[in-house]
Formats: sequence, structure tokens, C-alpha cells
Amino acid sequence: MFCGFFQSHSSKIHAAFCFATILALPTTALSQALCGTEGVVFTTKELKVDADGAPNSYLVNGEGLSYTCDGVTAVGSTPDTDRNGWQKKCRDAWKKAVATGDYSKVRIFGFSKDENNRPIVQKAGDPLPGKAFITETSVSVPDGPAGTQRHWVDANEIPYVVLSGSFVRKYGVKGGDIAVVYRPATKRFAYGVYADGGKLGEASVRFHQDIGNNPLVNKGGVLRAKSGIADEKKNKDPVPVITVVFPGKTSHPTVDAKKWRAEIAAMGKEQFDKWGGIEKLIECAR
Repeated sequence: MFCGFFQSHSSKIHAAFCFATILALPTTALSQALCGTEGVVFTTKELKVDADGAPNSYLVNGEGLSYTCDGVTAVGSTPDTDRNGWQKKCRDAWKKAVATGDYSKVRIFGFSKDENNRPIVQKAGDPLPGKAFITETSVSVPDGPAGTQRHWVDANEIPYVVLSGSFVRKYGVKGGDIAVVYRPATKRFAYGVYADGGKLGEASVRFHQDIGNNPLVNKGGVLRAKSGIADEKKNKDPVPVITVVFPGKTSHPTVDAKKWRAEIAAMGKEQFDKWGGIEKLIECAR
């Protein structure tokens, strides 16, 4: 549905009356819009869990919050191009890489790697030295030393949302910009920031907890960050999750998680209330 939009000559941000774009992503973005001149609103069928940046996301033994193949694929095989075979190919390629030390046949994107494409393990001073890989996020933490786990946004501690590269570029979003997620099924919302890249419809472990969802589930004796939000009506139609992002309303990432969370909460409340709050968010998402 398109109701018309315009572009302000005094701002890079567009303004819209209704939803401007329908995306062909079955489990992510259903639609996007700018409502007013400050908030970018979109809805998703579900809200998956992102554990990137959490020290225990990718353990060396594979028993972290994330599966190893959440952050790795075999060269030439991806979930989009090889839907039925990519997981087995990934597991086989990873097993061979670990056994031989040759990682040229795997594509690593969920955690740090050296110039030879070998994964970098946490060292002394990191939370899990020798036990976990250094997992990265699209946004870094300036006061966290480069080459350490503290240089990245901790999904266990910071409520963050995942945004696609095209979304970030189109709307001028910066790392640490404020976001609010509303779950209509429970009428709960929480404040967060943009901190990782990927498909729309994901949020950190901490964000899920803040919005009242327990994202951790036991899978074969291993605690995994795999319990997302996928609410349905009685007729099985989805109850979309609504997100608004405020480009330019930027928080200050820091390794002091408590301090950063306090700033996120204060900035989030101020900006959300000023923008129009829940009533406006629901109106924009119609």
C-alpha cells in the first residue's frame, strides 16, 4: 500500500503518510515507512535473537549461544542459494578446517579472523580466554581495546536491534542510534540502539529480555539464543512486531554496560515521548 511521501529539502530524511515499501521477505520486513520527520517505522512478522558480541556466542567447542554455522558458511553455499544443503556443507567444511588448519574453504562472518582466514580465539583479559572466538558486531565500542571482545557490543548486556545495510544507508542511521521495539501481543515495549547488521527482524539477547521474552532455550543440553518472538492470532495470522528507529539520535557506546543502558533508557524515553509514543507508533504501523 502506498499513500504518498515527500522529501524535505532541509533534511536527508523522507516523510511519509503511510507505508511506502513492501519487502519480499517472508519472515522479516513486511513494510517500511517514515512517520513524521524523525522516526523510521517498520514491522516484521517475527523478532529473532542475535547473540553477536556476547562473549559466549561462539564457543570453540561449538556449544555457545550461537551455532558455529550461524557465523560460518562453506564457500559457495549459503542459506539463500542452497537452502536444503548449506548446513551440512557448512558443518563438513568447518570440521575439515579445524582438523587441517586450512580455513580457505569456509567463509567466516560471525567472529574475528586473521589475515589467513583463521578464527581468532579470546585471549587473556577477555571474558573466555581460550574457550570462545571473538565475536563481532557491525558497531564497535570505542573504549574497548581493538583485538579484544570488549571492542564489540555485548548482546547479553546491551539491547540492540539488527538493521540491513540498505536500511542504514537509506535513512542515514549511525551506530548507537536509538530504537524502540513494541510487541502488540503483550503491549510491551523497550528501548535499544542499532548495533549489528543483517536482515530486519532481529534483536539482541538483552533486548528480548527487556521486552519480556526469554530468548534462551535448551537444545540438546546446550543453552542457545534461539527462542524468538513469533506471535499469532487465533486464526494463525501473525501479530507483527513494530520497530521505530531515530536516525541521528545517537547514544555513546561504552564498555560500561550499565552506564550505556542508562543513557539508552533516558534518550529512548525522551525521544519516543517527544515523537508521539505508542499511539503514534501504532498509527504509523497501520
